[in-house]
Amino acid sequence: MTDLSSKSQGQVLGFRPRLLILDDDPLVGEMVRMMAASIGADSAYCRTADDFFTQVSAWAPSHILLDLVMPGIDGVEVIQRLGEMGCQATLIIVSGVDRRVLDAAQRSARQHCLPLAGALSKPFSRGALAALLETGHASANLPPVAAPPQQATPSRQELAHALSAGEIGPVFQPKVRCSDGSLIGYEALARWTREETNICGPDVFVPLAERTGQAVRLTEVIADRSLAWLGTNFAALSHSVAINIPAQCLQDDHSVRFVADACARYGVAPERVVLEVTESGAIDPDSGALDVLTRARLMGMKLSIDDFGVGYSSLVQLARMPFSEIKIDRSFVAELCHSSESQAIVAAIIGMSEGLGMTTVAEGVEDLDTYMRLREMGCYAAQGYFIGRPMASARAIAWSDTA
Repeated sequence: MTDLSSKSQGQVLGFRPRLLILDDDPLVGEMVRMMAASIGADSAYCRTADDFFTQVSAWAPSHILLDLVMPGIDGVEVIQRLGEMGCQATLIIVSGVDRRVLDAAQRSARQHCLPLAGALSKPFSRGALAALLETGHASANLPPVAAPPQQATPSRQELAHALSAGEIGPVFQPKVRCSDGSLIGYEALARWTREETNICGPDVFVPLAERTGQAVRLTEVIADRSLAWLGTNFAALSHSVAINIPAQCLQDDHSVRFVADACARYGVAPERVVLEVTESGAIDPDSGALDVLTRARLMGMKLSIDDFGVGYSSLVQLARMPFSEIKIDRSFVAELCHSSESQAIVAAIIGMSEGLGMTTVAEGVEDLDTYMRLREMGCYAAQGYFIGRPMASARAIAWSDTA
């Protein structure tokens, strides 16, 4: 490993990053070190993986510059090992490979929970390196984030009691129109709380409900409480509420009729209800689901195909079932500003929906850049933390007053 570079008198960064470089080419390593020194960064160069991993632990870099193509070990393996170490240094990926490979490597880094500044194609400029070194310095040298404690899986009986006792109910996440930011409505999301404490997440109790034959009961509890909330607080408005309905609820029309009866009970027009069909690929074409969903449309309800773009079955179900809305999967939305592939896929989904007379909703919108890109692409509606997190009923009412 070469000596650390000294700070340049002409520092251009507002802080002093520590850049650890892994590249098998000494000429590239020295060039990057010179760039780093010229912009006021300390740097260290490693040619081998063994030296590199030693320095990750011993030197505690704020940033890592990783070449993807290395003899004996490739960049993906390095990313995997950094993820296993809980490394908190911000990663900069560099290579001369195809841009799509660079995009895939960035997705791999995110999957392994590594802080990521971005990717650079070789050759790159001093300015491009400086821009990425500005990213992530606030988290430099922090200890690894501890994994959240494992949640105990409740029993079937505990879930049944929670449904009867009113411990499971909806929270509401807003959806807005991309063109002007106006509020369209809310998605109702199930939460299990007791005395304002979360018992376990929906990723635990929703699959439990499906495994134990309680999915219908869970869906109807959320539907009843959501429609009561909508009818009580938004009677004079056109705001909609989206209710998730799993494939198990489409084997007969019991749940759809339950929703229709609840609409009548609470004075909500069926046209204000969106049924979001989850796990559409699991719908058995011979189960009668087509009849159930067609009947829902005849009642006036809208139908949304959730997580669209994940799996071939999405296209099959889109052609087969009378959906009125496509919900673009968050995995494409998250990569929209970083991946040309995601941009092409989202554009194709929007164009297809327009051709079919349907609307599109992008879920998982986390920042302004993504929202503006969706707006430019003609997406109809957006939902995500940038717009609003899931909220308890009272807070959602207050939020709507400011929207």
